Amino acid sequence: MNVADLFAGLSALGIIRKVNSASIPAGMLAPFAHQTVPTGWLKANGAVVSRTTYAGLFAAIGTTYGIGDGATTFKLPDLRGEFIRGWDDGRLVDSGRVFGTAQGDQVKNHIHSVQADRRQAGVGTTAGTVPTDNGVIVAASNLTTDTNAGGGFENRPRNIAFQYCIKT
Repeated sequence: MNVADLFAGLSALGIIRKVNSASIPAGMLAPFAHQTVPTGWLKANGAVVSRTTYAGLFAAIGTTYGIGDGATTFKLPDLRGEFIRGWDDGRLVDSGRVFGTAQGDQVKNHIHSVQADRRQAGVGTTAGTVPTDNGVIVAASNLTTDTNAGGGFENRPRNIAFQYCIKT
C-alpha cells in the first residue's frame, strides 16, 4: 500500500481529515519550510497592505502591528529574524507586556567572579599574616576580579530559519 492509499483509507474512516484552507482563521501564523508563500497567505514581514483587499485579516488583527496610512492600509506583523513568545495575559511571567509588542534583547543581570589567594613572603608578624613551617611569614590577601566579556553579538537558542506567514 502506498502513502496516498493509506491516507485515503484513514480519511474515509474519519481518522484524519484534510484541512480546508477556508477553515483556517484569518490572522493565524504558521512557519513554512519553503520560501514560497502559499495561496491565501502573506509573508509576516511588516508590509503595509490594503484594508479592503485583506478585509478578513484586517478584521482579525486591525492595527495591532501598525496603522499603515491610517485610512486604507494596515501593517502586518514582522517576524523576520524574530522568536515568538507567548503573551503573558496575566500570568506575571512577562508582566505589563502589551499584546503584539516587540521586546529588544536582554541578558539577565549577573556577575562572573574569580577569586584567588595572593600570598607574599616576608619577615615579621603583623595582622593578616600566616607563619609557614620554615618560619617565613606570608601575608595573605584575597583578590577578586570580574571576567572579561565574551561571546557573540546576541543571545539565542539553537534554531532553524523558517518563513512565517499569516493567513489572509
